[in-house]
Amino acid sequence: MTFNRMGTVPLPLALHLASYTVLGLFCFFAGVLNLIDPVKVPHGFLYLLVCGFSWGYVFGILMARREVVVLGLITSVAWVVAGLVGAAKFGFDWMLTALLVALGAYGLVALGMYRKRILEA
Repeated sequence: MTFNRMGTVPLPLALHLASYTVLGLFCFFAGVLNLIDPVKVPHGFLYLLVCGFSWGYVFGILMARREVVVLGLITSVAWVVAGLVGAAKFGFDWMLTALLVALGAYGLVALGMYRKRILEA
């Protein structure tokens, strides 16, 4: 995925990938801490699953994989739906809802803008 002679990633796409990297770091930390408590081991594995998904997604985008771009679009829609349904059904705090919707909406915009340029590689 080269966008110019220097091989750099545009800032909007880099911010999108950074958000998934930070999400993966948070889920890794939460997953490892949940593995300490024997009652919360299934939660720990779920957090580690989200961590692996988000880091794999970032790696796949940087490797310009076509199926990962489609997966990113689906995931972005899933974040928006999760935020809105979670707020309506489970009473999420407005900040969590805003975070999930913003993560999904920004992903849709960033992938929409750079989809063709990612796949040119």
